[in-house]
Amino acid sequence: MGSRILVDTDCIIDYYKGFLELDSSGVYHISEITVYEFIRGTRNIKEAKRILEESFQIVWVDNEILEMASEIWRSLKSMGKMIEDRDLIIGCTALTKKLKLLTRNVKHYELLKDYGLIFDSQC
Repeated sequence: MGSRILVDTDCIIDYYKGFLELDSSGVYHISEITVYEFIRGTRNIKEAKRILEESFQIVWVDNEILEMASEIWRSLKSMGKMIEDRDLIIGCTALTKKLKLLTRNVKHYELLKDYGLIFDSQC
């Protein structure tokens, strides 16, 4: 079995536009936040959601993710650094579920490297 990877919204868009191929040996997950970010920009929300559900394993935000995100948010705030809430939750989803993050927006998640976030390099 290949890597377990959480795919960020930018890469999901590239995947569906045909600009990105995902390695067939990987196991691909998406956060429910990514589902929201993706379907809100589509014409047929129900169809877009169905396609995502068939193609990826959706990770729903749970207490472990929320608690970690809250702790990291407080830590970053005390240092005068901030990360956008959606990115923080996506990053904490990868961290708590021990998934690599596939994204082109590495700078959005850069602060989370200090907490153990690992990036996948396919995108």
